[in-house]
Amino acid sequence: MTGVHQVAGAAATAAYHASIARAEEGADGTVRHRLRPEVGDGTIEVTPLPSGFHLVRYDVAFAGGHRLRYAFPGDHFELEHCVEGRLHISEADTGTGELCAGAVALSPRCATDGAVEHRDGERYRAVSVTGSWSGLETYLAVRGAGGLPATGPEQLARARYLAGSSALHQVARPLEEIFVHRRSSPGRPLYLESRLAAAFAALVDGLTAGATAARTRDIGLAEHEVAALRRVPDLLWRRRHAPPTSAELARASSMSVRRLTTGFRALYGASVREFHRRRCLDRAAALLVETDWPVSRIAHEVGYASAGNFGYAFRRDRGITPARFRRAHT
Repeated sequence: MTGVHQVAGAAATAAYHASIARAEEGADGTVRHRLRPEVGDGTIEVTPLPSGFHLVRYDVAFAGGHRLRYAFPGDHFELEHCVEGRLHISEADTGTGELCAGAVALSPRCATDGAVEHRDGERYRAVSVTGSWSGLETYLAVRGAGGLPATGPEQLARARYLAGSSALHQVARPLEEIFVHRRSSPGRPLYLESRLAAAFAALVDGLTAGATAARTRDIGLAEHEVAALRRVPDLLWRRRHAPPTSAELARASSMSVRRLTTGFRALYGASVREFHRRRCLDRAAALLVETDWPVSRIAHEVGYASAGNFGYAFRRDRGITPARFRRAHT
């Protein structure tokens, strides 16, 4: 008979693990949940990382099958790669599908309510990264990676969640490297963080490439126009203390102002000014964490005329002052 369990958030997940397994904590903070004999065979290992994410390594085979109902808020982030076996997914709004060996699934950026099911005695090996979407945005920003593209049409989010999107293929390799890394050593946390960064880099590149191809195809941008538009962000950054006008950018790109603004939004998903503002504030966030520079110096570095203007813009964007942001991330 298939066991049925429910989780809805971190506290419920901990209670779920306690109900099916016995916990053993390792020196590096990893908690190994060893399945109780009556439940099945194998372990679920949870490793917290300094970045705020958790790595979950599954190597389980449930006796009699296993069904887990879940309900997560819209900010819940999960990226899972199946190394071996399969996991049946049934979600209220997304539909049904299976996460099979070699595939990667990405949770949608909305509340989810559904169930996953393991078949009787079938071995399931996988690795999952869990956290929050807002945490991922901060992680990317402080490292100068910029933001994630918009989630796109509902059918794209559904395909990603049900492991049916080619945009996620490149994420599999760094996640599998996390799964197979078993050696306990002083360098293990660094290795895991490096593979996590590689997975997120592949995720950003995959999602951006898919979104960009669709937008440029819809608007009919020629290759030379795309190449010209890709030079605009660097031109804006080089002249951030005296930003060029739209007309100047258009002349430098050999395009009309209308074609420049429309094409830039199609390529980057934001207006020229909004994209540049976001890049400056993302760079400022990284400097707040990585340096001890005073806020006034950071404000000047990213193109603001005064610390006051910068503080207002940063607080409006992040909901927190630069000083509090620095304290929260260092």
